[in-house]
Amino acid sequence: MMDEVTNHSLTGWLSGGVPFHIPGNGGPACVEFLSTGQRVVETIFFTLLSVLLLIWAYRSLSPVHSIDAHVLDRTGKKSLLGLFGLVFGMEIGFKLATRQLIWLLNPCHMLSFIQLFLIVSPKTKFSTYLFRLHIYWLTGPLLALLFPVTNSLDLPMEWTIYWVQHFLLLLIPIYLTRLGGQFNLDPLSDLAWPAMAFSVYSLYHWIILQPIGLLAQTNLNNMICPAISDPFHGPYYRVVAMSHQSILVPLVGKLYNVFTHWVLNILKLNIKLETSRKED
Repeated sequence: MMDEVTNHSLTGWLSGGVPFHIPGNGGPACVEFLSTGQRVVETIFFTLLSVLLLIWAYRSLSPVHSIDAHVLDRTGKKSLLGLFGLVFGMEIGFKLATRQLIWLLNPCHMLSFIQLFLIVSPKTKFSTYLFRLHIYWLTGPLLALLFPVTNSLDLPMEWTIYWVQHFLLLLIPIYLTRLGGQFNLDPLSDLAWPAMAFSVYSLYHWIILQPIGLLAQTNLNNMICPAISDPFHGPYYRVVAMSHQSILVPLVGKLYNVFTHWVLNILKLNIKLETSRKED
């Protein structure tokens, strides 16, 4: 009896407040949008494809070098950590208040966790790997700003925090790149990094977001049914999404790479110092 109460309470905090009456949020109709057979076929196909791409990308990655930091800005990092921690903390508070913690699994919120980690992370090879990969996942916050879904943001400041959080997600990597050290971008000609980023991004959707979304009847990042604003609304919307994301993820990542260096050069923030480089 106690276990049932605990499970019910946990489910309530995770998804008990999700407004299923709003189209695109989830519910039985959303789960039934695609047949089980189609879900299984698509999942197997794209999962296998992503695993093969991941293996090729990992074997083809360019070496990660150890580079001395351009700028030692501990005050800036602490200020940024405080600001972004406050913003994301408020977002988590909104999810707690509305009993919708499950939405924290969406890519933009996971990116927030990643960037908070990167701000405080030590100089390691893992940090460089994560930094380079997450640049390609910035496709998510960019699309969230271009095609915002704010029809369920009803709490005071919730709408504002939505915009501030997504803008910060796009701005923080520029600041980190300026610091140098473990925060260095991959070569523009290297296709292995975007391939790995896309394969991990894809697997996260198919084997994590989809099963959790089906169990909770919650439309995590539109893996269960299409968004109401989806121009490709239909039974094959996920196939179309995988097609355009396979182009957008590497394209946005490479363009962000160029844009970052352009901004740092224009603002004369890209301090060029002699750095010692040695392979880890």
